[in-house]
Amino acid sequence: MSCVPSPVPPAPLPAEGVAVRREAAVDYHATARLAAEAFAAAAGRFTPEGLRWLYEDGYGQGATVLAAYAGARKVGQAALLHQTLTVDGRGEPAAALVDVFLLESHRSLPAVVGLYRAVEAACRERGLRFILSVPNAMAADVNARVLRLREVARLDIRIGVAGLPVPGVRVASHRAADLDPGRARELVAPFCGGPQVGLGWTPDALWSRLGRPGANYGLHVGENLLAVSAPRAARGLPHALICALLPRPGAAVSRRDVSAAVAAACRLQRRPFFVYAGLNAAVPPPGLPLPARLRPSPMVLQLRDLKRGALPVPIERFETLDFDFA
Repeated sequence: MSCVPSPVPPAPLPAEGVAVRREAAVDYHATARLAAEAFAAAAGRFTPEGLRWLYEDGYGQGATVLAAYAGARKVGQAALLHQTLTVDGRGEPAAALVDVFLLESHRSLPAVVGLYRAVEAACRERGLRFILSVPNAMAADVNARVLRLREVARLDIRIGVAGLPVPGVRVASHRAADLDPGRARELVAPFCGGPQVGLGWTPDALWSRLGRPGANYGLHVGENLLAVSAPRAARGLPHALICALLPRPGAAVSRRDVSAAVAAACRLQRRPFFVYAGLNAAVPPPGLPLPARLRPSPMVLQLRDLKRGALPVPIERFETLDFDFA
């Protein structure tokens, strides 16, 4: 998510009156208040507990927070969530760009460009290969023109009605909050470490991701497929959000496997409808595509490969659990 002025010309300008530096210790209460003000967010959208989890534990590798200061006052920031992207069977260091904002009183072109310059410099300093982002409509253009991120995928948004259990396909459902950490890692381990080009989950990283405060994630474990769900509501419609569909490496996932997992998710979350957002080349997609005019968000995945001369990377799996939407 980003909150920056648009459009922005490509020529870099110096940031006047705003200095950007890495925050060694984030004041989560102050940052939550600033983010809520910058995004004009509803009460509860940003909380100290939620930001602390996201930046410290969310993806198992921590975060770099670059803060913009006007004098002694923090007026904005950009957060980089450290991740691992699996490419050609290897893990490559990456970061997701999130929570980019400047207070309205400081949204000048020089301040925006200075903040984005700091993002690129921090990525290069840490030896990161990839920068990823799923921006809102306003930020997508700025990401492309200033940070040179390019659109690599437009995530599907699909909807459907809860189905009946699928005969012959067993799925065991668990609420993540009820699981012992050791047991949870045992359940998810067979579905981690696959060859797909996308975010590379390990059991520890996936368990960290499932610790989001108040998310109420469900795990639905079948022979060939692990589904992650959460109870959500949008435009007054309660639904089970299908956050991820993780195939067992080497397994051929059938439409029956997917249908059984989605039906189990709707039962656990007590929702008559489901929504899936993402892309996944290894599984048949659930439900029906939402018409473009009804999409609540662009759901565009942007990426930049900082490795000079590298060929484009074809992302094969990227779902809402892989970024801060779910």
